Amino acid sequence: MENILPFSGLYFFIIIFSYIAFLYIFKNILKTFIPYKTLLFISIISYILLCMPDFYEVLIFLLYVYAVYWIFVSNKYHETLFPMIIIALPMILVKLDINPMFKVIGISYITFRTIQAVLDSYNYGKLSFIEFTTFILFPTTLLAGPIDRSYRFQEDLKKGYDNLTLVNIGKGWDILIVGVLFKFIFAEFVNRFWLSGIDEHSTAILDMINSAYAYTVYLFFDFAGYSAMAVGISIMMGINVPMNFNHPYLAPNPQDFWRRFHITLGTWLTDYFFKPLYKYLHNFEFLKGRRLLIQNLAIISTFLLMGMWNGFTWYFIFSGFLFGIYSAIHNIYVVYVKKGGFDYFTIFPEIISINLKRFLMINGAVLALYFFSGRVPI
Repeated sequence: MENILPFSGLYFFIIIFSYIAFLYIFKNILKTFIPYKTLLFISIISYILLCMPDFYEVLIFLLYVYAVYWIFVSNKYHETLFPMIIIALPMILVKLDINPMFKVIGISYITFRTIQAVLDSYNYGKLSFIEFTTFILFPTTLLAGPIDRSYRFQEDLKKGYDNLTLVNIGKGWDILIVGVLFKFIFAEFVNRFWLSGIDEHSTAILDMINSAYAYTVYLFFDFAGYSAMAVGISIMMGINVPMNFNHPYLAPNPQDFWRRFHITLGTWLTDYFFKPLYKYLHNFEFLKGRRLLIQNLAIISTFLLMGMWNGFTWYFIFSGFLFGIYSAIHNIYVVYVKKGGFDYFTIFPEIISINLKRFLMINGAVLALYFFSGRVPI
């Protein structure tokens, strides 16, 4: 059968809408003899087997991450770094292009979801094999997120058929339409009539500026569109996946930007890397009493990880480094003002001040995302 990846084209939408129609038409019959999570599990495995390329690699990787999950959770292993490394090892090998065995579609998202499930098992309990598989291989979020939380996903599985309502159909449809417009209309328009017409190898300043802005606009519509479609379809299936974008280019500072841009990745990195690292750095004698330095080291390290999560090529890492530097500078400035330093933005009226901050932030983001694109002629 022809490979049908999530949101790759018309055939995927035909399959997913047919499945949603099946759920709603027969839900009263289905609920009498099969739990919702079991039905979803069977459906996902069937989709993987029939529609995904190299499905055997996906299933092998599933067994690997579940085995690691089961071992650590069953033994109540409380250290965090070791299980994180073991879970992330296949992803690291793939990004280093060392081991082709685990070249699994969506491996980065599967890895982060598995790490989260392990670390949060102490507070929220463990997942069954059916729940674990359904969570990490859920098709709408498999390739590019959003990165859901296992305990929230598990609650929706428990609610099951009760979440299959006309209200959720309407809510999901509204979000889906926005996603379709963003990804298949706006992103395609930008790519066809703006981005693709730029010579990315040109070293002319105007061409580079044009390329940077074109890519930033394209990335937003493409990625935000994909995320919105994933959220919309998921809600229609009774799974309330969190939103991933919220007007990021209106953010006045780096901290607010990452509360709006790829939100689920930002919150994941904050909860499972930044906070533990920040706490760990306090153990070093030469850093004691240097709270601001510790914060900035943790911030920059977090954004370097974000860059490496996308890939080990220099432009991904440097892009993450730039975002880390932005955040560290903003953090230093905030602390400076809190300690009585002069806030230079107060020179201007509020409306000018907020838009000046937005101007600085969006142009900083454009520069970092330009490097992220790999289009910089270096």
